[in-house]
Amino acid sequence: MSIGPIRGRGILEIPGITVGHAGRFTPDRLTGVTAVLPPPGAQVGVDVRGGGPATHETDVIAPGTHSYGADAIVLTGGSALGLASVTGVVATLAEAGHGFPAPGLKDTVIPLVPAAAIFDLGRGDGTVHPPTSEDGAAAAHAAMSAANDSAGNAEVRGSLGAGLGARSGMQSMRSSLGSFAIRLPSGYTVAALVVANPLGTIGTPDGTLWAHPLLRSYGFDLPTIGGLPAATASTAETTSAKNTTIAVVATNAGLDPAQVTRMASGAHAGIARAVHPSHTLFDGDTVFGIATGDTSLPKDFAASTLDLVSITAAAADALSFAIIDAHAAAASVPASWDQPPTLHDVAPEFAGAFTALA
Repeated sequence: MSIGPIRGRGILEIPGITVGHAGRFTPDRLTGVTAVLPPPGAQVGVDVRGGGPATHETDVIAPGTHSYGADAIVLTGGSALGLASVTGVVATLAEAGHGFPAPGLKDTVIPLVPAAAIFDLGRGDGTVHPPTSEDGAAAAHAAMSAANDSAGNAEVRGSLGAGLGARSGMQSMRSSLGSFAIRLPSGYTVAALVVANPLGTIGTPDGTLWAHPLLRSYGFDLPTIGGLPAATASTAETTSAKNTTIAVVATNAGLDPAQVTRMASGAHAGIARAVHPSHTLFDGDTVFGIATGDTSLPKDFAASTLDLVSITAAAADALSFAIIDAHAAAASVPASWDQPPTLHDVAPEFAGAFTALA
């Protein structure tokens, strides 16, 4: 088993996690939903840093609450309107018997489904078609079906699910869904799944990436990207509150609720390293954390603390890589769709080399 960053299956490198998507990749409706199902017994956490979040049930997974975890985590388009998709996920999970047993009510469960949304309203033909409860149900069904797929064929990157309408750099370039994993020498695996839809850009004025020092530190020698599209006056005037990067970071380590929340908190550094500016008033940047518990931390306090630091640092690195991945994996569309270019359109050598990483 290789040590270090692996593009591979992204967040699915963490055993037990499944992912499902719903949405429509058409010129009239670019939006969708992604449902992430943690395995039973996983610990979850969340950290919200952006100034304009659209979230659901994030308080119930804070350390010290009654929550036993989460039955699903939903990433969706549609801003606050898209949070309606959560009801479809909840209903689908409840029908399948997944959820918190309702006290005193036989055969009744209450699924706990925290969620976060990006702003992608109108990014098809300009009409408002946010994800619906039916979309949420479809994403949940897809995730449950993926759990029964022994071949592990679920997709975790590209123009699908919540990444269908994602853009970046004041809407000057299309983005999508990205995922990356890092294997640590200590035996832990840490991974990130992200919908990269930031106000800021991933590219510097001199034609490199803000995350270029991170890429070099891991030995990646990739082509330069050249000049990325600049926001025009019209896009700058209309881009306010149309952003947000939302992500799930996960590990196979055995973390308690406070520790997995710390991992989610520390992973925000990965957004700041890959995107400039990040965490603005127009971004609702939110990171969820999942710890499946397959690999226990050491019993010694000092050793376990050092491991938690390395896991949190890896979560930030994985999130930076996943943000680049979300841009490199975005699907090109015909000119008739009247959409911004992708990273592959403007820097094909870089995008091709990045997506070829093992």
